[in-house]
Amino acid sequence: MNLESEQVPINGNVSPQDLAPVEGDIIIRTENLNKYFGDKHVLKDIHFEVRRREVVALIGPSGSGKSTLIRCLNALEKADSGDIYIHGERLNPNLSVKQLSPIRRELGMVFQNFHLFPHMTVLQNVIEAPLLVRKLSKEQAVALGESLLAKVGLLEKRDVYPSRLSGGQKQRVAIARALAMQPRALLFDEPTSALDPELVGEVLKVMKDLAYEGSTMVVVTHEMQFARDVSDRVVFMSDGSIVEEGDPDELFRHPKEKRTQHFLERVLSVLP
Repeated sequence: MNLESEQVPINGNVSPQDLAPVEGDIIIRTENLNKYFGDKHVLKDIHFEVRRREVVALIGPSGSGKSTLIRCLNALEKADSGDIYIHGERLNPNLSVKQLSPIRRELGMVFQNFHLFPHMTVLQNVIEAPLLVRKLSKEQAVALGESLLAKVGLLEKRDVYPSRLSGGQKQRVAIARALAMQPRALLFDEPTSALDPELVGEVLKVMKDLAYEGSTMVVVTHEMQFARDVSDRVVFMSDGSIVEEGDPDELFRHPKEKRTQHFLERVLSVLP
């Protein structure tokens, strides 16, 4: 299913196609973004852009600010200074949750640890937000939910509770739930880091399929092969700064900065 051509209308008159930007539009932009945790300066003057249909991989050592950056993008973390724009609209972190909601729902978030509701079935987890936030009818929401569960290979689990799923299945449900809000972009915060190694592949396959279909994605990942083979652009972060970014093949083969070179020397040996 191509979500851009088959999205369920938000209401009777407006569909996401009506709101979609033209090719090449900037979906996410940050300017001089700074974030502190106490005395620790975790994001330092971050300038960052993501265009429609672009897949951007954020790589770098643990503690470099990658996860903090994407959590700031939808105000899960409040930046201390700088600006964030979502499809041209400034994200003011001082707004109330209700005021932030119209902007934040344009970004679907997939976390490390799934965050599924244990008392709801798989289908109920997927359709809850479209029912409450997008105001879809039950019939529309169920049709959308079932199509997305089929997309991630889990339609047969529609009536199962999360406790009966493997970690990889839970993460695929979480991806379907994020897609159900029909966001302009998807944010992935190390989506395979909590999985057993044998379950990583099933989640990466879903993400690859989304990338090949043209989804806009920002992926914090330690999966270097995914970053190299699937992303359109790789951004290397270290010590709270964007050190280097560019075409994946060029950056992996010919990194320009010493910090990038040292990082890749430690990880390239595991790539085929």
